[in-house]
Amino acid sequence: MLIQRVNRTDAEKIETIVVNASGATITTGRAAMYVGGTGAMVASTDGANVALLATDADMCMLAGVASMDIPNTSPGRCIAWGWANSIELSAEANKTIGVTALVQTFLKVGDVGGTFTSTQTEEAMSTFMYKYVQCMNTTKISGGLVYAKGFVRAL
Repeated sequence: MLIQRVNRTDAEKIETIVVNASGATITTGRAAMYVGGTGAMVASTDGANVALLATDADMCMLAGVASMDIPNTSPGRCIAWGWANSIELSAEANKTIGVTALVQTFLKVGDVGGTFTSTQTEEAMSTFMYKYVQCMNTTKISGGLVYAKGFVRAL
């Protein structure tokens, strides 16, 4: 775990070291989840292996947002708590997300693995053990993959 020293210029964040077990590169800004629990990847559980976050049901396994490209079978860093400059949003047709209301800043899992989109309901967040990714700037999605800045709470 890498805990940033307090300083006056950078937002605080905590990064964890993970190992990509997804079969493909996890690119910067995409969400990763710890493997285990149910499904095909349960055998690779070791407390460090991650794969791309796939569904809202997997949010309780959120490891964080990749702060670097993490090649398959290689170690890398995920922001587990704090400010993330790059959170990848999945393609939607002409949708604006952001800070228009507090509840609209919480993101749900997008259609493309590891991405986020639109807004999450408050009721659903309790089932994720209050792990979430929050968009902190207004971002217009109009096709393609775009990035937002935000806060990650995966600890």
